[in-house]
Amino acid sequence: MNEVTDDVCECDFPPVNYGKTLEEVEATVSQVIERVFRDDDGILRSFVNGRTMKPMRLEDVKDRPHGMGAHTENSDIPRKFKPVWTNYENAGQASGTYLEALCAKWRVTGDENVRELARRTVNAIVTFWENASKIEHPLGGGGKGWFPKPYAGIRNVADMHECSIDQYVDVTTGLHSYYCTFASDEEKSKIEEIIVSFADWWYDHDYCGVYFGRAIYWKRLPWHSMAVAGFLYLNALAYSFNPSRKFQHGFEIWMELKDALLSTSIKAVDMNGNTINSLERLIALRPDLNVFWLHAAACQAQVLVECVEQGSWTAGAKAHWSGLASYGYDALYLATAHRLWPDAGYDCFTRRRLEACTRREHFYHVRRGFHVSNLPGTLSGDDYRDIFSCERHTHWLSAYWHLVSYKNVNQNNT
Repeated sequence: MNEVTDDVCECDFPPVNYGKTLEEVEATVSQVIERVFRDDDGILRSFVNGRTMKPMRLEDVKDRPHGMGAHTENSDIPRKFKPVWTNYENAGQASGTYLEALCAKWRVTGDENVRELARRTVNAIVTFWENASKIEHPLGGGGKGWFPKPYAGIRNVADMHECSIDQYVDVTTGLHSYYCTFASDEEKSKIEEIIVSFADWWYDHDYCGVYFGRAIYWKRLPWHSMAVAGFLYLNALAYSFNPSRKFQHGFEIWMELKDALLSTSIKAVDMNGNTINSLERLIALRPDLNVFWLHAAACQAQVLVECVEQGSWTAGAKAHWSGLASYGYDALYLATAHRLWPDAGYDCFTRRRLEACTRREHFYHVRRGFHVSNLPGTLSGDDYRDIFSCERHTHWLSAYWHLVSYKNVNQNNT
């Protein structure tokens, strides 16, 4: 094993250099998503082995027998999938963000191929949701609205009992965008059913789930801005589709924890960025609270910028996240900030972040050039150290097209 992380790719594709211009990089990023990360069922894998650009295999993970020492060591999933958990860990997040990117791209290009890629992604999400709804868990999980981490792919989810709130939020955001951009009446009906089932499931389970073998009572994490914003968004959207006392009550539950949205104590690109994305949706869904939403978004944007300026996943590069670079991942959230405050310079900030992420080495999850000895055991193992990230591609793509789309809209309005 190298002492310093490096670009370990042994393949001709993806290319070392993605392009000299952002337009060229966009074309490469789009190809990589479809050729490297799209699986046969239409869902996006979250990571692949950075050496082979193929899904991780058990034989690739020599130092994690049965997942020992990995994040998934205690996860409630079959043991044989624990060493190769990264293949689909963030499949929902990646697919949801990709939908968001395709919707933005279509608004600019009107390309029918883009519509077909989006439709294929939605169909995969629907298949995933339908398969997960058939799960019955003896401890109360599963059922309609259950959307687990699909560690064995979307057709084999019967023994998958783990999830996280960001998977639900990113899928909901992607489906919501598709609903507003492409969806036929039949597709709108299905999307409404899915999102309502999501809100139902979490309400009925008292907003508690299992992740990496631990029960997470999201309501008991008053500092967790991503959860608060995400559940507010989910309940508000479900209510817009199916007005009911249940979703109004769900919204009220999370409004009691709204102070988390004003906190700047948690400093992490994904945490603060996801919060801003949910708040943008809430501005449209609950404009009666826009003074608060905008104030909260400004607080989160302030912390996001601290992370981005350091080029790190967390402000201060604390703990084990110091090995993760934000690169183009953060551009998506900066583009959202630009839409909220178009005169604040976030567009220039976004473009700089896109321009800083133009080579293959920039799309690894653990940043290249980092001393392996400085990585904790959970990040330095064969299952994690050299994984190539789908989300970094989908975030880059979404940020790029949102920036172009917003610019075009403004030009047409002047």
